[in-house]
Parts: sequence; C-alpha cells; structure tokens
Amino acid sequence: MIVGKLAEIKDMEEAVEPGTDEAKEFLEFTKRQQEHNLLVEKLMKIAVGCAAGVLAVVITVAVLLVPKVLTVVSKGNDTIAQAEDTMKQAQGLIVQIQEGNPKHLMEQIDALAKEGETALQESVEQLKKTVEIIEKIDIDALNKAVDNLGKAVSPLAKLFGGK
Repeated sequence: MIVGKLAEIKDMEEAVEPGTDEAKEFLEFTKRQQEHNLLVEKLMKIAVGCAAGVLAVVITVAVLLVPKVLTVVSKGNDTIAQAEDTMKQAQGLIVQIQEGNPKHLMEQIDALAKEGETALQESVEQLKKTVEIIEKIDIDALNKAVDNLGKAVSPLAKLFGGK
C-alpha cells in the first residue's frame, strides 16, 4: 500500500510544472507528508519498544509464577486424592453400618458407654478413698519419725565412713 502511495506522489511530481503555484503547494504538501511520515515512524518505533517491554514483563512473570502455580496445582491434586481416599473409607464405613444391624450397633455403643461410666465412677471412688487415707496421715509425726531415724542411723553411717 505504501509503495502505491509513493508511486502516486511520483506521478503527481511529474504532472506538476515547475515554478507554478501548484508546484509550490505540492512541495509544501510533500514536505508536510515527509514530516508526517517521520512522526509515524517514530510512533511505530515507540509502539514496538512498548510491545517488547510488555513481552519481557510477560516472560518474566511467566518464569516466576509458572513454577509456583505448578506447585499449587500439584498440592491441590494431592489434597483431592486424599479427599477421595477419605470419601471411599467413609463410604465403606457407611456400607458396613448399613449391612450390619444399626440398632444392635447402637445398643453395643450404649453398653460400652455405660461400662466406661461405671469404670470412671469406680476410679473416682478409689481416688476419694486414697485422698482420705492421705489426709489421715499425720505429717508432723511422720517428719519426727524421719528425723529420729536419721539421728539413730547417723552413728552407723559414721562408723562406715559416712559423714
């Protein structure tokens, strides 16, 4: 298309007689056209530079983000696989419960809970008895007995080389 325009301009130059008003106007027109062409060329260079800059930014972002995205996707796939395994296990448990007698299963769970409650109550009672026995111990008398034992054993300790 540009070659066609240049050919038209050449034809116009040849058609205009030198030294006339038309020739002057035509020279002014070609001068303005050349200035316009230089401006368009400069703008095209800026546009190409901007496009190259955008391309560089896109490549940099891709190099930085793609590995992170791949890691996230991989972890997501692992999580999905784990969730699928958990769902399969849950479905297996549901099938086992459905195949079994749910009423019987609930009765067994109730019985087990009652046994646990009974064992807990017995443990609490034993703990209370232990606390009562400990409370009955006369700590002062025990301390005196330990001191007396220490005094009685100290001569033997000296005899065998102790302090």
